[in-house]
Amino acid sequence: MRYRTLTGSLMGLALAGLMVTTPAQARDTTYYLPFKDVLSLPQAREKLDPSIRLYFGNQVHPEVEARHNGYYVDRKTSSVTKTDEEACRWVALSALIDLQERARFVGANAVTNISSYYNKQEYVDDNKYECHAGNVVAGVALKGKMVTLPVQ
Repeated sequence: MRYRTLTGSLMGLALAGLMVTTPAQARDTTYYLPFKDVLSLPQAREKLDPSIRLYFGNQVHPEVEARHNGYYVDRKTSSVTKTDEEACRWVALSALIDLQERARFVGANAVTNISSYYNKQEYVDDNKYECHAGNVVAGVALKGKMVTLPVQ
């Protein structure tokens, strides 16, 4: 009788072990996508403020009249109903809007040296940003310098 109880317990543990599911592997796909695709979105034309200029990477800009410190944004968005690239464009637009809002708040009229800053690792490019897409979320982190440039 004791043997059956032990065997039954072992079989029960084995079955319980088979029923436990392991978590799915989290996906983290890195993309380097063009800013121009973000800026050409209809929502970008509606939501980005043309009076606060954006300069990416090391793009040349007029001489700075005043500096207002740097700023960092880290945004995520659901990618459940979007392709990775669509989610990346959407979240990059959100980050650019946040940079412009910060510039407005500190009295700047431009954001210069915009670079990716995902997991605090800088990626500088005049034309592209870094985006990470997972199973259900896409993320973009950007940083830039808030400055006042001569009015054009």
